[in-house]
Amino acid sequence: MRAVEPAGEGVRTDGARPPIEIIRCTYRPPDADFYCWKYGVWYNLMDCCDRHHDQTYSGCAGCGQGRSNLMQNRGRFQERRRPRGGLVRR
Repeated sequence: MRAVEPAGEGVRTDGARPPIEIIRCTYRPPDADFYCWKYGVWYNLMDCCDRHHDQTYSGCAGCGQGRSNLMQNRGRFQERRRPRGGLVRR
């Protein structure tokens, strides 16, 4: 859910603010397992971790939800980014 003020309405003449509308993202892709509160969209949790870590989008770089997701999924994140078929140490 995301709260927004209705378009085209500012402060009313009596000084009261207009009611707030709640927008909900109803579309959820099949691989989406994470809901972003900042942007109000469903997408993949590891994509959130990637965006936060790599700072590929300025809005995601300093996000607390992204930071928390990355901390909670650090092992899974590192495993995913590890190169496959590299040198074997003996």
